Amino acid sequence: MELTEQRPVRAPAVVGLLRLTTETPARQSALTEALAEFCRSRELDLTDVTTGGDLSAITDRPGLYGIVLPSLAHLGAAPERASRHRQLADAGLRVLVVRGPQARTLIASALDSRR
Repeated sequence: MELTEQRPVRAPAVVGLLRLTTETPARQSALTEALAEFCRSRELDLTDVTTGGDLSAITDRPGLYGIVLPSLAHLGAAPERASRHRQLADAGLRVLVVRGPQARTLIASALDSRR
């Protein structure tokens, strides 16, 4: 029997999502670096960082573990946030939050979206 640590294992793939209300290169760079550091420290593969508002481009990606956000506000305003979280839940993706009071992993599931 071989231990997992002795075999090459792919890191779970995640996509960063940024909602930029003020698009300055410095802000986007700082947020992207925060996402990258978060992923490095948790052995996640940050495959892309997107600023697009359409989640279907993310949810349609095969083999994706989840999305990583600087804060839940990057999912949108409260009413939009709930529907976007449901969309991610339906796709079975995890939502990982870097900072703020909700800094944790939200396991998106069909049960979560019905509450």
